[in-house]
Amino acid sequence: MGRPPNGHGRVPVTFKEDGGTSSRLHCLKRPKFGALLGCARPGDTVHISEMFRLVRGTGHILDVLDVLHLDRLAPRIHDGATSRATSSAS
Repeated sequence: MGRPPNGHGRVPVTFKEDGGTSSRLHCLKRPKFGALLGCARPGDTVHISEMFRLVRGTGHILDVLDVLHLDRLAPRIHDGATSRATSSAS
């Protein structure tokens, strides 16, 4: 039996917030973020493709980082032009 794509024994899971979720809802109260926290295990890396879509200011960023730290999750934030970059093999 082969290894999952991430090579660490776990298959990557993607959580994407529904378009109808209010941006006024605090980031820690968003349904998909809560689901992600419920699925993640200590030592996992949480990739956030566009932080500005999750948070509404510095206080919210600190809230997210605090929760990830307490749950022993490693944040990886991909903002800007590189967040949508794709690679192709020739």
